[in-house]
Amino acid sequence: MARWLGLYFTLSVFSLLAVASLFLYWELRRNVVQDNRDSLMHKVQVLTRLVQEEPLNRAGIEQEAHEEAEVSADSQMPFFLRIHEIGGQLIAETPGMESLLPDSVFPRLEADEMREQRWSAPAGSTFLLASSHVAARAGTGEWLIQAAVDVSAAERLLARFRRDIALLLLAGLLMAIPVGTWFVRRGLKPIENITRATQGIGAQQLHKRVNAGHWPAELVTLAAAFDQMLDRLQEAFERLRQFSADLAHELRTPINNLMGESQVALSRARTEAEYVRVLQSSLEEHGRLARMIDGMLFLAQAEQARAPLSPQSLDARAEMQAVADFYHALAEEQEVVLACAGQGRVVADPMLLRRAISNLLSNALKHTPRGGRVELRVSLADDRIELSVVDSGTGIAPEHLSRLGDRFYRVDPARADGTAGSGLGLAIVRSIMSLHDGGLRIDSEVGRGTTASLLFTRN
Repeated sequence: MARWLGLYFTLSVFSLLAVASLFLYWELRRNVVQDNRDSLMHKVQVLTRLVQEEPLNRAGIEQEAHEEAEVSADSQMPFFLRIHEIGGQLIAETPGMESLLPDSVFPRLEADEMREQRWSAPAGSTFLLASSHVAARAGTGEWLIQAAVDVSAAERLLARFRRDIALLLLAGLLMAIPVGTWFVRRGLKPIENITRATQGIGAQQLHKRVNAGHWPAELVTLAAAFDQMLDRLQEAFERLRQFSADLAHELRTPINNLMGESQVALSRARTEAEYVRVLQSSLEEHGRLARMIDGMLFLAQAEQARAPLSPQSLDARAEMQAVADFYHALAEEQEVVLACAGQGRVVADPMLLRRAISNLLSNALKHTPRGGRVELRVSLADDRIELSVVDSGTGIAPEHLSRLGDRFYRVDPARADGTAGSGLGLAIVRSIMSLHDGGLRIDSEVGRGTTASLLFTRN
């Protein structure tokens, strides 16, 4: 990553230098060429006016050519001039021009035409040439003005500028590589520090944090994400450790019961009825173990999002009534009144929905005294539908409400009267609601009963 960033930095610097240098060179060349052209054309226009005077001012033309020759003699851009009649005599010419710039190198013209061009001499010099075919106003004659300026000095200036630009780009490239690498490594230093900080965190150091407040603004989000991840890992690790301890405790009790009864039964000869009683007791413990294992498997599948879902649009009242009908005989035996109320439709997996309602109703029946009442309600809110199981039981103390739904958690002694299950019922309900993107809410008050509600989002 550092190498690629360094390369990008180097290419960026080189590109900026190249663009700036090429722009400056283009501007310099354009200005130099334009200045040379403007100067040459101005002189041609002055001579054109002199040639067009009537009568022809030969003395003025010769003086202008002589002055231009004297001025350009000490200049880095010598000026050359030749004026002669078309097909006639020579009026004026810069000394030495015939050998250096013969008539043949100038562009051919028609009457009243002016043209310019560049010409490279064999000796290596470069000239800017201009020709003007001038006709007198009175039509008494025609003249040809041939002017040239030596732009070799300007060409050498531009060549030196090109060389300097090439050297500048090379130097910039050589400097950008180490400087860019240094800046990139310095900029990535906080990431290396975060890496070292996270490498020092293991299973025994989950309490440590990267601490988002100690990093540059660009890395605060990354550090905060690491800390949040560590919070989740620590919470999951604590839950796993607590679950392992609870599981060991829950499994130890039925296994100890099975072992104890078996040891007592084998301690001496027993009657057939006594062996039947032992087997019946063992069968109850085996059933308890089977239900516990089934619940744990369901929770594991739900947490891994592998529990199969077949959501359907269901009549919530009908689903609750079906569960109530299944428990009707048990409710009559306990002299508890079962009732359903409300109307509404809910999108859910029918099997999982009935299992969740069944777990809530089973808890309500276990902890509702004789003569009590359990009501299954369907209620609608603005954005959700609630399926509630309301009992008139003993209620739950406030300190237990936050723990309801934890695995193997049972209210003790308030609701542990010998009928307590494995402590997985509400945990399964919470997982089912999580699969449906819903929630579980339990409201209770000691002596006033409990309301357990399944919260679904309305579609």
